[in-house]
Amino acid sequence: MSAGLSLHDPLEARHHQSSEDEVDVRRRALAEIDNAKFGWFHIKACLVAGIGFFTDSYDIFAINLCSTIMGYVYYADATGSAKNTTPTSIDMWVKGSTQLGCIFGQLAFGYLADRLGRKKMYGTELIIIIVCTIGGAFAGNTARGLSVYWVLFIWRFFLGIGIGGDYPVSAVLTSELATSKNRGAMIAAVFAMQGFGIVAAAIVSIIVLACFRTAVEGDQLMLDYAWRIIMGLGVVPGIIALYSRLTIPETPRYTLDVEQNVHRAARD
Repeated sequence: MSAGLSLHDPLEARHHQSSEDEVDVRRRALAEIDNAKFGWFHIKACLVAGIGFFTDSYDIFAINLCSTIMGYVYYADATGSAKNTTPTSIDMWVKGSTQLGCIFGQLAFGYLADRLGRKKMYGTELIIIIVCTIGGAFAGNTARGLSVYWVLFIWRFFLGIGIGGDYPVSAVLTSELATSKNRGAMIAAVFAMQGFGIVAAAIVSIIVLACFRTAVEGDQLMLDYAWRIIMGLGVVPGIIALYSRLTIPETPRYTLDVEQNVHRAARD
């Protein structure tokens, strides 16, 4: 009996020592993250996440302007109050499709980011946004059945999934990479980019319409190019940020608390 205890005691002691070492490594790693000096890496994290929020708000707001312009193209031959106006029922669905997709995107990407990791999901949602924005900009009537508005509805629904996925992933990644002192400021800076995206959509629309002014005065249907350009330009900031998102490292907090890989988190 005493021999059995003497055999297991060293093993238990080593296991206990190993556990204490891991706890100590974890404590030091978290302290290094929380107390790190604010530098270029933190600025880069804000910019990469912020550009995504900028793109999201641009895409969400631009459809309000594009839908109005589309009325002058696809309802130019209507009569009375319906002339040059997108019907309310269609306008509602085209604009609301993105918000509908956002619900599914937030739930799906929030879950997958917790299961698979922030790094594996970060950039995937931006690819969806880029592809669907381009698809929406080239939307048209099908030979049978679907009008340009319903094709646009489909593209913007999937666009909403990408936008919805961007919100939880960008927010949590920025939070987990931030220092305790600057965490609030970094999150606020990222979310503030939404306002800039809304303003940018309005400014781009004004510039594009000004460029098409002479052409539209000669042919109203030239506005068909205008709304597509306004919508399509939403991919530019997304493309700029895509590489950085795909190459950003996994957050040490996820590696520590979810993957339970203390030593890799310390190295990161």
